[in-house]
Amino acid sequence: MKSAAAAMILAASLSIPATAHADCGDPGQNPCAGPVPTVDQVVAIMAELTDPNRPAASKTDIVTPGFTEEEAGTIDDHLHRMDAFGGLLPPAFVVTDIESAPANTAGATVATSGGYKHATHPRPIVLINQGGHWLITNETAMPVLDAGQQVAYPCRPLIRCGII
Repeated sequence: MKSAAAAMILAASLSIPATAHADCGDPGQNPCAGPVPTVDQVVAIMAELTDPNRPAASKTDIVTPGFTEEEAGTIDDHLHRMDAFGGLLPPAFVVTDIESAPANTAGATVATSGGYKHATHPRPIVLINQGGHWLITNETAMPVLDAGQQVAYPCRPLIRCGII
């Protein structure tokens, strides 16, 4: 008898759909209305991110999670090369479409301007508010840094371009 009751309870629990959690901004939900960084705050984060004079490993106050040792080495190498190439750093950042998102996050679109050779296409970034301080996610910082490196080195191999 106990096994029949247990089977009925199990069958009933499987047939009842689980309720899904909806976040702000999801279809049918109100738009997110949490805090967002200012354009100046995002530009400052991007300027720090691309500063070749500050080791990437020490940028944990602007990137979350911080860069791994391998990422930091690669980033530092690229930023130093861009700096040595001349005229590429600091880039002029264009920040648009800052919007609130769930869980103390915000999204923005970032590009660089400066003509054909120094401009990047707009890329989305995600920022996290930690104790009133905005940080860019590692996951979205890496593509922005990669885009800057591709602008700096439009030809391959780098040795043919006179960069290394």
